[in-house]
Amino acid sequence: MDNSAVRRTQSRDDGTPIVDRLLPGHLDVGPGYSTVRPRGTEDWLLIHTIGGAGRFASKDSRHAPLTPHSVVTFAPNTPQDYATHAETGTWDLLWVHLRPRPEWLTLLDWPTVAPGIRRLDLTPVISQRVATALEAAVGHHRAGLQHATAFAINAVEEALLWCSRQNPRQGASDPQVMAVVEYVSARLPEPHTVASLARIAGLSPSHFAHTFRRHTGMPVMSFVQRLRIDAARELLELTDLTVAQVATRVGYDDPLYFSRRFRSDTGTSPTQFRSR
Repeated sequence: MDNSAVRRTQSRDDGTPIVDRLLPGHLDVGPGYSTVRPRGTEDWLLIHTIGGAGRFASKDSRHAPLTPHSVVTFAPNTPQDYATHAETGTWDLLWVHLRPRPEWLTLLDWPTVAPGIRRLDLTPVISQRVATALEAAVGHHRAGLQHATAFAINAVEEALLWCSRQNPRQGASDPQVMAVVEYVSARLPEPHTVASLARIAGLSPSHFAHTFRRHTGMPVMSFVQRLRIDAARELLELTDLTVAQVATRVGYDDPLYFSRRFRSDTGTSPTQFRSR
C-alpha cells in the first residue's frame, strides 16, 4: 500500500504535524475543543465548517466566527488559534494540512480577513461539493490503498476548484508571481536568489519579495526550498540516484547541507526517507 505522501510522518516537539504533501481529517467536536499554535505550521491549513460553528482569533480579529459553509486557510507560519464557538457548543469540520502544488496558488488566492488568514463563504450547494471532495480525501488517506496519494491529491484539488467558483478574486492572481513559480519549477538546480528572481518578474527585489509573500504566504527563498525538497522526495522515492546526485539535481551543491535541510523539513534523513 502506498500512502507515504498523505500520512503524518511524525510531530514536532510542540505537537505540530510534519506532513509530506497532504494530511486530511474530519472532526466533530464539543465545547472543550481548541487548538493554539503560536508559530503556526510550515504547511497550509484549510478548515471547512460543515456544522455547528467554530471561531478563530488573530491579532486583528478576536473570536471571528467560522459558520457553516465557510472555509478558511492559514498560510505557513501564521499563528493558529481556533476552537468550538462558545454559543453553539459543537463544531463539525473538515480540515487538511497541505503543501500546495505551484498551480494551486491561484486557487488559494482568497480574500484576506487577517494577516495570513483567508476566507470564503460558500453557497450551500458549493459547500456540499467541497465537503464531498474533502471527505473523499479523508477516505483515501484512511484506506491507504494503492494510488491513495494521487486520489487524495485529486480530491483536494477538486475541493479547491469548487471553492474558486465563489472566489471574488478569481483571475486576479499576480502573473509576475506565477511566472517566477513556473520559472523556478523548471530550473531547480540553478542558483536562485531574490534579486535574480526579481529580474524575472521585472520588479525591484524589495517590491518582488513583498508581492511574492502576499500572494503565496511564504518568503521567496522559503518557497524555493519547498519546491526543492518536494522534488527531492520524488527522486528519492522513484529513482535509484544517490543522495548526492539527488542533492545536485534539486539545487544543493553540498550533500551534507542538503541532508540537513531535508531533515529539517521532513523530520527524517534522505536515507531514512528512502528506506521507509
